[in-house]
Amino acid sequence: MTEQYYLVKPLKSDEEAVKLLTDKWQSFGGRMNPGLLRSFTGNFSEWLLYIENCSNGINIGEEVPQTLFFLKNSEGAILGAVSLRHYLNHTNIIDGGHIGYGICPEYRGRGYGNLILQLALKELAEMGVSKVLVTCDSDNIPSQKVILHNNGVLENQTFDEDGIEINRYWIDNIKL
Repeated sequence: MTEQYYLVKPLKSDEEAVKLLTDKWQSFGGRMNPGLLRSFTGNFSEWLLYIENCSNGINIGEEVPQTLFFLKNSEGAILGAVSLRHYLNHTNIIDGGHIGYGICPEYRGRGYGNLILQLALKELAEMGVSKVLVTCDSDNIPSQKVILHNNGVLENQTFDEDGIEINRYWIDNIKL
């Protein structure tokens, strides 16, 4: 049987896997991405409601609606996560873009970054987003390679609110 990979919104049945994933990621160090995954603080039911509200644009202030998906394999293991912002505003046009993604540390270096970005682009195409902005820290070489592999074109570099240099890439996402 060939391994299958897919994006799926977090389910109630993912509770233990999410707790384990976030614990492992925090022990590994570095920043957990996307931010919606970082927002999990231990109460799974509250977190599910929070991410559902984010997707539906409820109680999000100046943020834009965004939907969180897990990258899973045929066995249901969570390999990574991606957050799709439904449109751009004055903040995420500079830093953040349409897509925030991360691969669980134990699964890095196996091509899952390319896969999660490809699947995310398909989701955005279905949402009608034909030009996608993807950003990454200018020193994040693995993410740069993933973006370039998926036809990202560097527009420019800028700085986020913390003074970190950010690369801004555009990907034409016209569904053929």
